[in-house]
Amino acid sequence: MQTIDNADREEFEKRYRPPKGVSAVEWLKTIHGEQLELCRELEDIADSLPAEVNRQKCIYAAKAIGPLTMGAHRFEEDVLFPWVEQNVSGHPELAATLERLKFEHFEDECFIEELTDALLRLGAADATLNPEATGYMLRGYFVSMRRHIAFEQEHLLAMVGERKAA
Repeated sequence: MQTIDNADREEFEKRYRPPKGVSAVEWLKTIHGEQLELCRELEDIADSLPAEVNRQKCIYAAKAIGPLTMGAHRFEEDVLFPWVEQNVSGHPELAATLERLKFEHFEDECFIEELTDALLRLGAADATLNPEATGYMLRGYFVSMRRHIAFEQEHLLAMVGERKAA
């Protein structure tokens, strides 16, 4: 699993903390939009295998996936989840929901290093890379990420929305 050093953490702090005047919920929606755009790019790459790969797109995706995913996770776990725990009540499933999301974050972060390596190898036209396995890996990641985002929107944001309405 990738770890982040202090310089990276500072960059995440700047990039993944909501700007003044933007709520944590609105910021999460912005991050979700960025993640879904990356999923579309990864799907395009998977669909282009084996013969029509845009190598530059692979390199871009390889460089974006780690910071975007880990930054989003740090924001959720360091800012959003603690706020939700303090401010949302009346949902007995809240603790289990947050644990599930944290576990999915852990799984995603473990997968990112392998996925980044495969994308860089695609970008370098590495002929030893198995296109079927790489396509399967890409699809596994973006399908899982889309499912994760849908779960956050349908469950976590619904709980927060109820709290805001009350």
